[in-house]
Amino acid sequence: MFFCKFLKLSENIDKVVWSALDKGLYVLYGFVVLLQIRRLEPSELGLYGILIGIHTWIFIITDSLFYQAIIQFGFKEETERRANTLAFLLSFAFVFLFTFVFSVFSDFWVYFFKEQGLKKVAFYLPFLSILTLPRVFCLKFAFKHSNMFKLFLVNSAFFIPMSILTVVFYFQKPVFRFETQMEIYFSGTIISSLVAILILRKNIRFGFRGNLKLREYFSFGLPMMSYSLFQSIPRQLDVLFLQYFFESRIVGLYYSAKTLFRLFEEGLNAGYGLVYPTAVRLIAKNRKEELFSLIVKSTSFTFLFLMLLFIALEFGGSKFFINLFLPERYSMAISFFNFMLIATVFMPLQLSASVMIAENKVRLVAKYIFLSSLASVLVFVIVGYFGLVNLTPLGLVTYYSFFGILLYFNMKKDYQFRFIHLFQGVKDVTAFVIAKTKK
Repeated sequence: MFFCKFLKLSENIDKVVWSALDKGLYVLYGFVVLLQIRRLEPSELGLYGILIGIHTWIFIITDSLFYQAIIQFGFKEETERRANTLAFLLSFAFVFLFTFVFSVFSDFWVYFFKEQGLKKVAFYLPFLSILTLPRVFCLKFAFKHSNMFKLFLVNSAFFIPMSILTVVFYFQKPVFRFETQMEIYFSGTIISSLVAILILRKNIRFGFRGNLKLREYFSFGLPMMSYSLFQSIPRQLDVLFLQYFFESRIVGLYYSAKTLFRLFEEGLNAGYGLVYPTAVRLIAKNRKEELFSLIVKSTSFTFLFLMLLFIALEFGGSKFFINLFLPERYSMAISFFNFMLIATVFMPLQLSASVMIAENKVRLVAKYIFLSSLASVLVFVIVGYFGLVNLTPLGLVTYYSFFGILLYFNMKKDYQFRFIHLFQGVKDVTAFVIAKTKK
């Protein structure tokens, strides 16, 4: 039996608990978002979804191009300070220039997508992005040191102010507008960025001394960016494809379903945050057996958890939940969400991508991402061109299923991973419970 101390539940219970509590914040805020949606017209929600999609996409690119180097080069004294400094300065320049250019071309976006509301999106994007930078930068150090407690604190500072303001506005305003959403989002962004700086500043060391060269820095970051660029197209920029072919109302209905689906994506992101630093350490020490155990345990536990949710939601849970909390004008979101749930079956297989990246197989992962994204974009275009409104989630499902299948065959070839390993978590949990009851 393979053994991996980094994922052994009894030895990492604190990390597991704080990580679970952190993801619980996303679940709880999901209920708050439902209050927002109840007050929003689908067209207003569609515009808000486009802004958040572009904003998230920018920081996915920023993280992969600049911030992943904080972990990759952060465990060596001779490269740590320089990597941190380059990450901060270059990311600020990138985000500022990109959002400024996007804002300048606001009239073009209005013309291209035939949506006047994109002027508001272009106006708010630069301010929101600059204010988000400190939070995202500092959080990378929480992931680097696997400090799930500080991650929880920063995310609490993000979600709690937004939740409070949402409740206040909910009883004050009969209707929410795009601008209302901006007030809410800015409150959480500003406070969480300040909290991130306060509690993580001691983990950040700056300096230009060291032997890390720009060529080495970008030789890692650019392949990572290509990986994230294609990955983020079907996950964040899907709303732009839909806006081009459909009206903002359809985008809003799709985004309301995707907001609920994002709970699954955040769970997957939590897995990435735990698996990648652990894989880097194990590979550095050439502990192959524990690396295999890492792959099996992370994939299996995630698969079993998501399958339980899939069954509960697909067979009536989502319909009951959405009808209970959302007005009738969002009834189409039920079928959209149930369609998206198909993707959860394939999501756990994607955790192995973190191990491949840690092994410097970034180009292979990027290839898989490119193929999956290409398939997804083709599906989005076909669905949009023929006006198949009921099939709008098919592009997202195509991405997750295609990528998951490609990664499964890679795990089968390189790590001897088998289908039965998806159920290893049942055995591990049973053994853990039995051991605890005997004490």
